[in-house]
Parts: sequence; structure tokens; C-alpha cells
Amino acid sequence: DKGVIEVSVSASGKVIPAFEEIINSPINSRIVEVYKRGGDSVDVGTPILKLDLQSAETEYNKQLDEEQMKSLEQQRVTNHNKLSEMEMNLKVSRMELDRKAVELRNERYLDSLGAGTTDKVRQVELDYNVSILKLKEDEQKYKNEQALAEADLKVKELELNIFRKSLAETRRTLEDAQIRSPRKAILTYVNNEIGSQIGPGAKVAIVSD
Repeated sequence: DKGVIEVSVSASGKVIPAFEEIINSPINSRIVEVYKRGGDSVDVGTPILKLDLQSAETEYNKQLDEEQMKSLEQQRVTNHNKLSEMEMNLKVSRMELDRKAVELRNERYLDSLGAGTTDKVRQVELDYNVSILKLKEDEQKYKNEQALAEADLKVKELELNIFRKSLAETRRTLEDAQIRSPRKAILTYVNNEIGSQIGPGAKVAIVSD
């Protein structure tokens, strides 16, 4: 005869998961609520337990306020106003120099006609030359201030970028502190001691397949 032969074999062994993932606390906190128990099925993003995040959230909000204070807009406005004022002063100085140039030409003309004096011409000429030097000095100061403002803004931009990276890291830590399942699995361990203090890196749950 032909047929199926069924055989049952008894054996002892240990069932182990294909994988398991340990969920650690990213911050120093305490457990305030537990939503799941060992053996429960969980999906991606399922809340497992709740940590006390008040201190961490306060620190994060403080950093957000600090980010507003570090805004570059105010620095740009300040630089623009200062440079605009210096530009206006340069325009006035150039107009004043043009006026003195006309005055010098007039004095020289009057002196050539015998209606002026050499001393007067020298005085006006000296005044004109002093104004030229003063204008050159102010123009150099403007260029220096412009370069300084650009360099200062770049430094502040770099500081702000570094600060924002730190802020993003704090935000990620805060998000990680919302203890949720990273995948669809079975919750094989959870710290269900409400009120217990846990430190950064402490094991709070394990999910397994």
C-alpha cells in the first residue's frame, strides 16, 4: 500500500526571537505611565510607556527662545543702519569738498586779477587739502567697517548654524524620549515600575520577533 506516514517527535528546546531590539531612555527621567505589558503585540509608533519630560521640554523651549535672540536679522539691520549713516556722511563730505574746490578756484582767480591775497589762497588751499585727506580717511573707515560687518555676520551665521544643530539634536532626543515601538513586533520586556528613576541609556523595553 502507498500512503502518508505521520511521525511525531518530542524534543526539548528553547524558543528564541529572530531578532530583538532594546529600547533605552535617551534622558535622565522617571516613568510616569506604562501603556503596554510584556507579551503585547505592538506596531510601529505604538506608545509603550511615558517618561517625565517636563525638564527636557523646558530646556528645549529655553533653547528655542535663545534661537530667536540669536536671529541674524537684527544684526543685519544694525549693520545696514551704521553703514548707511557712514555713507550719508561721505556724501556730505564730498559735497563739502566740491564746495571748497570751487572756493579755491575763485580765490585763485581773484588773486590772478589782483583782487585777492596770496595768504587767502594758501588758507583756502590748505583747508581744501585737509578736507581731501579727511575724506580719504572716512572712505577707508567705511571700507573697514563694511569688511568688519561682513566678517562679524559670517561668524554669527556659523555660531547660529552650530546652535541649530544642537537644537535639532535636543529635539531628536526629546522625540526619542517618547518611548514608542520602532517596529511591528512583540513586547517581550517593559519596565513597569511607575515612578522609578532611570538614567540615560537605561533599558526600558525590548521588542522581539
